Amino acid sequence: MDKEVIVILKKYLKRGVSIDDLQSELIQANCIIYKSELPPMNGEAVKFVDATPDEGYPLRILRAYRQQCDCMWMGTTDGAEPFNPLIKAMNDLNKQRAIILDKVIEKLKDG
Repeated sequence: MDKEVIVILKKYLKRGVSIDDLQSELIQANCIIYKSELPPMNGEAVKFVDATPDEGYPLRILRAYRQQCDCMWMGTTDGAEPFNPLIKAMNDLNKQRAIILDKVIEKLKDG
């Protein structure tokens, strides 16, 4: 990962900024720097979670958020790996979130 990206990540995380806010800011900064449109994603955002107020509601929220983690930024429309270090960093953070969510979902499912 590019040293400049690491410095940016550490700065924002020290301020208590959430990963999602950081990701959003990095995307915006990247667009300004490169003056380009965002690359495509390999999936579609989750648009609905059943909000029935029952015991399964928290798990449905986590599963929807976990499903969202499968959406990654691509480098090009043909699905190539991104070459931009900011986009790579955001995809890496998304993979880390997926691992954590998988563990929590598994514990809640069994408990």
